[in-house]
Amino acid sequence: MALGKLNAAVRTEKGYKIRREGLVPGVVYGKEIESTPVQFEKRHIEQVLRTYGDRARLMVSIDDKEQLGIIKEVTKDIISQDLLHLDIQLVSLTEEINLDVPFVFIGTDTLIPKGLVLHTYLNEIQLTGTVDRIPNSIEIDVTGKEDGYNVLLGDIELPEGVTYLEPDDTPIAAVAVPKIEEIEEDAEEEVDAADVEVIGEDEEEEDTQPEE
Repeated sequence: MALGKLNAAVRTEKGYKIRREGLVPGVVYGKEIESTPVQFEKRHIEQVLRTYGDRARLMVSIDDKEQLGIIKEVTKDIISQDLLHLDIQLVSLTEEINLDVPFVFIGTDTLIPKGLVLHTYLNEIQLTGTVDRIPNSIEIDVTGKEDGYNVLLGDIELPEGVTYLEPDDTPIAAVAVPKIEEIEEDAEEEVDAADVEVIGEDEEEEDTQPEE
């Protein structure tokens, strides 16, 4: 299990003040620790996220005390994508946790020559187990598969001691011929000129009738 390393310091100031100093505010929490506001060096966090991803498992050093942690949430500015906040859950190797793990589909390029596509129904699955057993991702190989090939949750292999709650027949993905949606254009109704009522026609006829 590849682990990154991240240094944190307990903070006493509000998040917006921390950001002005070029730092990133955050919080760490866990079974054996109360929720604690912390701060990180922005450049250090960015490097860790680039190397290990937004769900990295890390050795977090807080005031020279190192603990195992998992990044649970990364908050970024919608426009600038600047880091705004980081949540880290501290865990132990013997503690069972719930963790969302992404599916990674490989071999999709082999479907193109056959005129096939991969329809995905799930992008990730929540797994339960100890942090050292839960995989970082789950690979699903669709190399050379044919139309009608389906992948169900019960088809994936997980390490011993790792489980999920969803039914085994939960669909993950399927190989199929792409469907072309038929766009129906509204047909213009032909209107007979004789059926068109001319406004004021009756009035004009009445006006032109000779007086008796």
